[in-house]
Amino acid sequence: MPRMQNEKGEALYYNVIMKNGKIQYALKAIGDTVILGRDRQKRKYRAFAQEAQAERYLQRYGFTSAIY
Repeated sequence: MPRMQNEKGEALYYNVIMKNGKIQYALKAIGDTVILGRDRQKRKYRAFAQEAQAERYLQRYGFTSAIY
């Protein structure tokens, strides 16, 4: 799972998974990071049905690949 991080220090994992026979794109928060869901709920996990949706979310909140 690639680790992503933004300038605020928030971090998450981004992974492609198979769920219910379909490919989904999952975001999993690390530590105190929250992922905003639909209707702005604060969550620790969110799955997207389309890769473009997940990529857009990452871009909107400034997440890029973390350097270890």
